[in-house]
Formats: sequence, structure tokens, C-alpha cells
Amino acid sequence: MILFDLIYRITDIQRGKIMIGLITGAGRGLGYELTKKGLELGCEIIGTCRKMNGSLQELKAEFGDKLQLLFMDVTQEEQVKKAAEELSAAKGQIDFLIHCAGVLFESKYDTGDPVSEMDISLFRKTLDVNVTGEAVVLKYFIPFLYASQAPCIISITSEAGNLNGGGYHYLAYSVSKYAQNMLTQKVKNYLEEIRPENHFRIYMIHPGRMDTLMGAENARITAAESAEGIYRILREGTEPMAVPFMNYKGEPMPY
Repeated sequence: MILFDLIYRITDIQRGKIMIGLITGAGRGLGYELTKKGLELGCEIIGTCRKMNGSLQELKAEFGDKLQLLFMDVTQEEQVKKAAEELSAAKGQIDFLIHCAGVLFESKYDTGDPVSEMDISLFRKTLDVNVTGEAVVLKYFIPFLYASQAPCIISITSEAGNLNGGGYHYLAYSVSKYAQNMLTQKVKNYLEEIRPENHFRIYMIHPGRMDTLMGAENARITAAESAEGIYRILREGTEPMAVPFMNYKGEPMPY
């Protein structure tokens, strides 16, 4: 892993380019690990979160100006708009955007009867965060990618978004992830048609079952392992697939 990091640091120096990335949901879990790994690789990172915490304070103390924090709730459009205005005043562009903000609410309908015991308020909130939240983020932050030489958007989604997935549990989460995938695909189609000269790379990535608050029960990997794989895709990826849904190893996922 040390060699992997060193190769990419050298590659950046040779190119004379420091990558600038924006990561939503940077306060914990995979979002935090993506923020940390990006900084360790020599990137400048703009991390968004709802509030400051001890882990982010430690990263800020270690990396200083390499880390900029923007405070926003993705369900509040005015907050996202204000964060974009703050970024505009500080930086003219970003090179990659990783949308990691998302929720999986624990509720009895996910382990009991998902229809008769459905909590409609949590269903709505899940869609608001996981789907509308991404739409708002893309609306305000995509323009920052236009000046990049190699713009990339990564949407952190889930295997639960597979239309042909089995079972019926985690109904709200699964529906939201399928809708998130559709949103990302539509934005990909739009950018390819409207701004072909930018050569956007856009990926939907299932990060694996990680040891985070969201996935600890069925964890198979650490969030740090997932983050490493995602950066490998970001750095090594070439032309995206027609349906760019893959796991953190770069392996195609059913859609």
C-alpha cells in the first residue's frame, strides 16, 4: 500500500498538477476515509458535512489548508447553494466530486413486514437524502468541474439498487439507491450530450459491505479498503462503461 501511495504522489508531481476534490458526507464512515485518503495522496480536499467533529478537527490540524470544510445538509437547498458560493469565492474549480452523503434508517419495517409496517415518514426522508440530496449537490457543484482537464463524478450507491435484487427488506433504502442510480445515469447522458468536450467520467460505485455505522452488521471490508479501491478507479479509470455501475474493485455490477 505504501508503494501504491508513492506511485500516485510521484505521478502528480510529474504532471505538475494537484488534484482538487469535493467529497460530501465527509464527517464519518466512508466519506471520512475518502477525505483522509485523498489528503494522504496529496490531493486538496473540500469536505462537506453537517457539523464539525473530532475526527475532522484532527485531519484539519494535520493537513491545514489542504482541507477545506463546508457545512451543509444536502436536504436543505439553501445551505448547499451557500456552500457552493463559499467554494466559488475560494476556488475556481474542482477535478472530482464524490457524492457519499446518504442514510440507511433502522426501522422495524426493514426486518418485519415492509408494507403493512412501513414508516412513511422515514421512507420520504430516505428518498430526500439519498436521491434529492444528490440532485441538489449536482445542481450546484457540477459547474466547478467544467474547467478541469479530467473531470470525474463518483456517486456512492449500493448493490441494493439492483432492480433484480432478491428479497424485500430495506425497501426504502433499495428504492432510493435504484433512483439514485437512475439520476446519475441521466446526468451522465446529459453531460455527454451537452458538454462532450469535457470528457466527463461518471461512475456509480457500490463500496462493499463495510465496518461503518451503516453496514457494520454484515461487514466484510473496512471503509479504508473501500476508499483505496475507489481512488484506484478515480486515478486509473479511462472511458466509463455504457452503464458505469461497479463495485469498489472496478468490477461491473448488475443494474
